[in-house]
Parts: sequence; C-alpha cells; structure tokens
Amino acid sequence: MTMTTELITSGRTSSCSESGAAAGEVLVRVAGGVVTATFNRPDKLNALTPGMYEDLGRVCDRVNANTSVRLLVLRGAGRAFAAGSDIAHFRSFVGGEDGVAYEDRFVSFLEILEGVRVPTLAVVDGACAGAGLLLAAACDVRIATARSYFGLPIARTLGNALSAYPLALLADRIGSARLASMVARAKMLPATEAAEIGFVAEVTGPDIFDDLVAEVTSELLAAAPLTVASTREVLRRIRVAGLPESADLIRVVYGSADFQAGVAAFLRGERAVWSGT
Repeated sequence: MTMTTELITSGRTSSCSESGAAAGEVLVRVAGGVVTATFNRPDKLNALTPGMYEDLGRVCDRVNANTSVRLLVLRGAGRAFAAGSDIAHFRSFVGGEDGVAYEDRFVSFLEILEGVRVPTLAVVDGACAGAGLLLAAACDVRIATARSYFGLPIARTLGNALSAYPLALLADRIGSARLASMVARAKMLPATEAAEIGFVAEVTGPDIFDDLVAEVTSELLAAAPLTVASTREVLRRIRVAGLPESADLIRVVYGSADFQAGVAAFLRGERAVWSGT
C-alpha cells in the first residue's frame, strides 16, 4: 500500500510504502482532503485478501487521525469494485472455529469502516459481490455505473455463511426478503434495480461516471462530518440492538463437508455438488 505521509504525519509530504497486503494491492491517493483507497487486483476482480482488509483498517485509522481529511472513497481497479474474498485463503481452514475467527475479524473491519469519522463513498464500476458488497454497504453513499451488478452468490460458490452483523447490515440496506432470495437463488442485482430500491444513490453510464463521482464528492465534502457520523452511528445502534449470537451456526457451516467441497471445487473452476453435510 502506497500512502503519502501527509495522511500519517501532518505537514509532511514525502512518500513511504508499508502494507499488510502484497505491494500495490491497495492503492491510496490523497488529494484535496479526499482519501481514495483503490482495490488493485484487477486480474482477480479485486478479490480481497486478509492483508487488504488490514490495509483498509490502517487507512481508516489514519483518516481518523488527520483532521485535514474530509472524505474517504473506496473503489476498484478494472472491471470490479471487489468480487468477494480471495477464496485461496480458505484452503487453510480445518474446522468451524476457523470460520468463526474469520467472520469475527471481518466484522471488526466493517465496524472500523462504519465508524470512520468522515463521510464514506463507494464508487462501483462492475462486479460488487460477497465481501465487496458488504464493504460498499458499510459506506454512507454508493454510486455505480449502469454496467455494475451486486450479489452474494455464496450458496452457489463456497457454501459458507455470514454472521449476524453483516446479514443485518445487508438486510437493512436491501431488505430481508430480497436478501434471502438473492442468497438462495444466487441472483445478481443489476445497478438499475439497486438504485430503484435505494441501495445505490445514483447510476449513470460509464462515459459520464467521472462527472457523477465529482458531483457526489463535492456534495459530501460540503457535509458536516459530525452530522454524518452521528446519523450513521445512531442508525447502526438501532440496527445492532439485540443482535443475536450466530457463532454456533457459522461453526457448523464452516466445519461442514459442503464448505470444504465448495472451496476445492471453486479453485478447480468447477461447480460444487452439495451434500447438506
């Protein structure tokens, strides 16, 4: 991850490089009070690695520490925002506890992103699925090109599951009935439909998308950060009040033969055959 030290230490402009991800997998640009973090694995549709989550957490921490930053933007390189987590990481899982630990860690990054002190904008052009969908959902505003699409196809790909926190986040953003259908049928949500239900604020053609990004960026820069942060946090508290425990269910799913078969089949480029065990 390349980051100007302006983000780390006020008043300095030299550059440095430090990263939990492979070099260049999260690119960070600082300009005009806007920090833009770009997921940069275009050949993998920006599939997210544990190191990339760590880098995003560091970006949020440094945004919080620098009062000159007024907006955080997330986007992806190439044909995707982010198509999900990097499946290769799951090869090391040996049982349900690995899944519980993974979900707990991922939720911690969602909480960090939701709690960042400045407004957040997800700029989506292309695939936005799985973990990418959740990162976009954790932002205050989402805008997209008309060729973008959104989904959570885990019942077709890995046979894994989400814990209560991310499911509650998605249910709040797109509705419980639609979410249940998207998961069970592995259906993708086109950008136009995502806009109709309010998940995406605005959709435009790729040729004028930069104009929309500039317009929305300007609006968010003019917003009172404390107002945005307070509104987001109150809504989050409403959403998580009485949130049920789900580790028992996650443990079963990640410890299942189906999950192991799903990972192996995905990495072979095949469709898994589910046994329900």
